[in-house]
Amino acid sequence: MKPFPCNPKRPATAAAAALVSLCVSSQTPAAEPWHLPGQPLAAAGKVNDFLTAPDVQGTNIWNPVLNSWDTGNFEASTLRPGLTESTLPIAIKVAREHLKMAERPEINDRFWMISTRSLTSSTCNMDLDSPEFRVHRLDCRGRLTPTTLDEYLGALTPERQVVVYVHGNRMASNQIVNRSFSVYRKIANCVENRPVDWVIWSWPSSKQGILVHDARRKAARTDAQGLYLGWLLQRQVKQTESTKMIGFSFGSRVITGALHSLAGGKLGGRILPGPPTTGATVDVGLVAPAIDTNWLSEKGYHAKATQNLDHLALLYNRRDAVLKRYWRLNKVRGRAALGYTGPRSFAPRADGTDLPIVARDYSAYIGPRHDELGYYTKSRIAANIMADLINDSDDSESQ
Repeated sequence: MKPFPCNPKRPATAAAAALVSLCVSSQTPAAEPWHLPGQPLAAAGKVNDFLTAPDVQGTNIWNPVLNSWDTGNFEASTLRPGLTESTLPIAIKVAREHLKMAERPEINDRFWMISTRSLTSSTCNMDLDSPEFRVHRLDCRGRLTPTTLDEYLGALTPERQVVVYVHGNRMASNQIVNRSFSVYRKIANCVENRPVDWVIWSWPSSKQGILVHDARRKAARTDAQGLYLGWLLQRQVKQTESTKMIGFSFGSRVITGALHSLAGGKLGGRILPGPPTTGATVDVGLVAPAIDTNWLSEKGYHAKATQNLDHLALLYNRRDAVLKRYWRLNKVRGRAALGYTGPRSFAPRADGTDLPIVARDYSAYIGPRHDELGYYTKSRIAANIMADLINDSDDSESQ
């Protein structure tokens, strides 16, 4: 799993410049530059301008900058206009990350986006015969090209792994490419096997009101999203031998709901048309999952999900300030989130065996924050765990 190449003849610095803009989709306003999490937009904008300036293309400008920075011989006079000493550390961090990615061997990963943002989230009214997903292919700069579901499914082959990434709540449509490729890059550093189709599942999660009311609205939408994604999986598992799924927060709830519905489970009073599918052997990574602790148990709301699970990686945080208040979703004290408590009880897999689980508590790394990128930036363990899922490495451990 390596970056999708822009042009194999370009030097690494040119590829670095292209990768900086990879996270900015065609839906993103031109004034909104790519930026590192936690960095001021103004500073990040100057870094973005510097890396994508026309005279950067085809030059080796970053090597002397990095060398002078490392040796302590850097002089402010060498800076391009618009990049100051205060913003240079950000640029250095960007350059190191993207040059490292650009210098690696190419395996031609492909990128897709499947969106349900235009569809109803009412399970009573949703079309489960032929939902009209909006499907796009993404290039190495994050630009979207419309395509069709048939073309997407037809492009899947047994030798390529499919990784479905499902984002969490309060993500606007113009943020999705940025976030998903931030996660992709972290994991891609550790993946060495066959090429990947990285699929972004974009669902209606834009911010609506204050946190608790917004969370209740989005929680109500996850049943429909689970059915939509389950409908896609019905067709996708027939086209590829290996499907992986990675979700954050409510995105995790969409994933487990999809696997549950795929196995014939009911969500919001609806089941998918056609015969149920079990034994799909999907490997799943859940990051801070906003689902009830017992939902994957034998009598849980998503109990049938484990019939399509092969391995589960669970990254949780016992200090997560958002998931600590998970009970407020339904105003029932005592209800707890799997992403807060860690593993408890799980239904068996389709063959009756116990579900292999890798579980890690990240509270020591990210404290009380409900922060997806924090799991990947504060420690390399998260990326390694997700990469092991994609590599089919058998390093599972008991709960």
